[in-house]
Amino acid sequence: MLGQPERVGPYRITGKLGEGGMGVVYSAHDTRLDRAVALKMIRDSPNDESLHKRFLREAQSAARVTHPNICQLYDIGNEQGRPYLVMELLEGESLATTQTRGQ
Repeated sequence: MLGQPERVGPYRITGKLGEGGMGVVYSAHDTRLDRAVALKMIRDSPNDESLHKRFLREAQSAARVTHPNICQLYDIGNEQGRPYLVMELLEGESLATTQTRGQ
């Protein structure tokens, strides 16, 4: 899966929010519940079992946390061998912008 997907499961991708070493985060629309969400998808590495396990641990850790400053985890899934997380979409400044301004 190269480039930005149009859909991931029931989620329609609406834009790219950012990317890091492990994956990419998209803004998306949950077509089942009619709401905006953030969807984090692991990079192309369908055979990297250790990376998939690490991604699942991240999801399990996020699911245990309830705090007003941490986005909620809504869903997890797998699209063509690539795991993804679906989270609450929070509007505002990026963490990178906030950190840069604070220096």
